[in-house]
Amino acid sequence: MTGTVIDVAAWRERLAALHTEAVTAALVVQCDQTWLRPEFTAFRNEVDQALMTAHLRRGPLLTITRIVLHNLPIGPDTSVRAAAVDRAFDEWHHRLAATSVLLCSAGPSTHRIHRLILRGNEAAASLPDMVELLNDGEWTDNHRAESALRVIDSIGATTPLTGYDVNLDGPFGDADPSVYM
Repeated sequence: MTGTVIDVAAWRERLAALHTEAVTAALVVQCDQTWLRPEFTAFRNEVDQALMTAHLRRGPLLTITRIVLHNLPIGPDTSVRAAAVDRAFDEWHHRLAATSVLLCSAGPSTHRIHRLILRGNEAAASLPDMVELLNDGEWTDNHRAESALRVIDSIGATTPLTGYDVNLDGPFGDADPSVYM
């Protein structure tokens, strides 16, 4: 498992700036497995909440693009990966998909989540974790933002996260959507 140091104070500062009018877009990359560690659960939830709150308050005035992992790496250290990491990965994706469905039901969404596909030989994501803001037409770090946006535009590098990707039906639902019509 990787051990990237996430500067919590810097992330909080950037997330707080989402509420300013000059910020029209945010690019958030959370692909390091550090986000799945139990000690990061509260902060991961804080980031999710900050992004959802900004989206709900600012609506179409703020475009949020997120990149998370599509899959966990497969490699020699997979056997030592904690089961808690696998559970956190599944829970986070389920919550992100459910949130996306709720945000989309309110109208056209400007909050997009892309999942970075790790190939079999990749032990970690090639993108660094970041929160970059488009402030008055300029990215806070243009080079990092452009490299992440290039990955999204690369065919086969990412896939969108949607409500179709996880079972949101629940234990008492019917998997046949026609019952809701």
